[in-house]
Amino acid sequence: MKLSKHTDYAFRSLIFLAGQPPGQRVTIQDICDFYSISPNHVSKVIMQLVRRGEVESVRGKGGGLSLAKAPEDIALLDIVKEFETTLQPINCAEQPCRIMGDCALQGLLGNAVGAFLKSLAPYTLADITSSEVQVLRLQAD
Repeated sequence: MKLSKHTDYAFRSLIFLAGQPPGQRVTIQDICDFYSISPNHVSKVIMQLVRRGEVESVRGKGGGLSLAKAPEDIALLDIVKEFETTLQPINCAEQPCRIMGDCALQGLLGNAVGAFLKSLAPYTLADITSSEVQVLRLQAD
C-alpha cells in the first residue's frame, strides 16, 4: 500500500516538530527546507494538523509551529485515516468491472488494508521519533 503525498508530509512534519527542543517554534519553510519538499502541500497539511489539534500555530514575532500534543498522544492510525482520501485499494465500480459479482479480489485487498490499519493501531508519534529526534537535534546544532 502506498500512502498519499499528504499523509507522507503529515508524518514528516510531525516528526520534524517532535525533533525540536521544548519551546522551539519553526516555520513551514523550515520543514520544507529540511526535507526539500513543496511549501504548498506542507501548508495544506499543517492547516489540517492545526485544525485537528496536533499542531499549534502562533502568529507574529516569536510565532511559528510546534506540537500541540505530546508525541505519545498522536496516534499514527488517526493520521493515516485523516489524510488518506480513500483506503480502498481497488474501485471496481469506477469503470464497472464485468466480473464484479463473482470476484474475490476486492474482499482480499480490503482485508489486507484492514490488517495494515490494525497493525498501525498501537503506535504513536513517540514510537517513530526516538532515533529521528536525536538526528534532527544533532543536525540543528
